[in-house]
Amino acid sequence: MTRGITGLSLWWLASPAAFVLSSVVGLTSRDRDPFWEMVSVVLLWSGVGGVVAAPAVGLLIAYRSGQRPARRRFAIMGAVSLTACALALLFWAFAMECAPGQTC
Repeated sequence: MTRGITGLSLWWLASPAAFVLSSVVGLTSRDRDPFWEMVSVVLLWSGVGGVVAAPAVGLLIAYRSGQRPARRRFAIMGAVSLTACALALLFWAFAMECAPGQTC
């Protein structure tokens, strides 16, 4: 159980790097090679899974195994992930607004 908890914690920690690498790979593959497009998509979904699934699954595993410090850690990870997702959605909503003087 402790290896699973450690693995999920590391997955969550690596999620921002997966997002950055996804955008770098996606932007640098100018010829739109299908292999690099697939790598970009896999990195993107790995980052999304790390942000969303890792805290939830880790909290479940920690709860079932009775590890109180791990439960606190995964609860904090979930709160940080939820805050980051809410801020990303808020930024997306503001980014989609029209500039002053433009018609949408």
